[in-house]
Amino acid sequence: MNAKKIFLLVCFILCLHCTANAQDNVVENWWDNNMLIAEGYGFPKENAENPRRAQILARRAAMMDAYRQLAEQAKGIHITAESTIGSKILTGDIVEGKVDAVVKGAQILSEEFDEYNNCKVVMCVPVYGVTDSVANVAFKSVDKKDFPPPSGSKLVTGRYTGLIIDCGETDLKPVLTPVIRSANNIPIYSYNNLDHDKVVSKGMVSYAYREPTVENIPLNPSGEKSLPLSYTAIIKKKLLLLTTPNPESSRSRAGNNPLVIKATGMSDENSCPIISADDADRILSENQASHFLDDGAVVLTGNSIGGSMVAKSYRVGGLRA
Repeated sequence: MNAKKIFLLVCFILCLHCTANAQDNVVENWWDNNMLIAEGYGFPKENAENPRRAQILARRAAMMDAYRQLAEQAKGIHITAESTIGSKILTGDIVEGKVDAVVKGAQILSEEFDEYNNCKVVMCVPVYGVTDSVANVAFKSVDKKDFPPPSGSKLVTGRYTGLIIDCGETDLKPVLTPVIRSANNIPIYSYNNLDHDKVVSKGMVSYAYREPTVENIPLNPSGEKSLPLSYTAIIKKKLLLLTTPNPESSRSRAGNNPLVIKATGMSDENSCPIISADDADRILSENQASHFLDDGAVVLTGNSIGGSMVAKSYRVGGLRA
């Protein structure tokens, strides 16, 4: 490769990068929109027969670059705090060829060429979905277990549509299989409690950034450990589009009336929230009436997720995914 080609390609990439920053940023975190997105760059060979041939070669190279990045992203997804898809491949629990097949089925979101026939493509792979998704490879079928019964009697309203766990200042570590535990270390929500096909289709939880300007929220007058209604309304507004598994839906994953609970701590490298025993009983009691846990209508929120304070988005079909 001659120096001129290298110089032109670097200029092309820098130009496109500046343009992207001025418009919409490409998603770098799989939990933002439940998809993997990568930008691939390619340039034609010097001996390309004609401009059309040059574009074909550049496009092919750009797609290969995007495939490589998507495979790296997929293998870096944490199933638990300690295990990734990549580590499961090394142990033989996941077949690498199946991951590669999912990546090869990536959708092209956009492609463009500069005047020198250098190419940039943006490609995506769904994290969740019944077929052709990362989750379809990562999740194994297990014997489903019932949710634990509440240890005490609670007044049940039966009106909650979902659950939001506010993890506050903690830097949440996104994983495919988080566990919600009570203070006495009883798992009240885990992969073993859910239907395999539902988890593959839309995951166990959604992650959403907590409103950073809302601080020092007091408990409500009744003394309940859940957050007050005013804060619930703020959270619902914040999560309306960020947590829905379908970007075109008008409802959030946690529904129109979520139960909002404040975590008392975190475990498993900040991937799994811990809640009080009283709140655990409340959640389990309400779930017996509304079954929102069964439906995976759960959102984890915090000021920081995966080390990032600001959610990024990518425009797909005129909508923010």
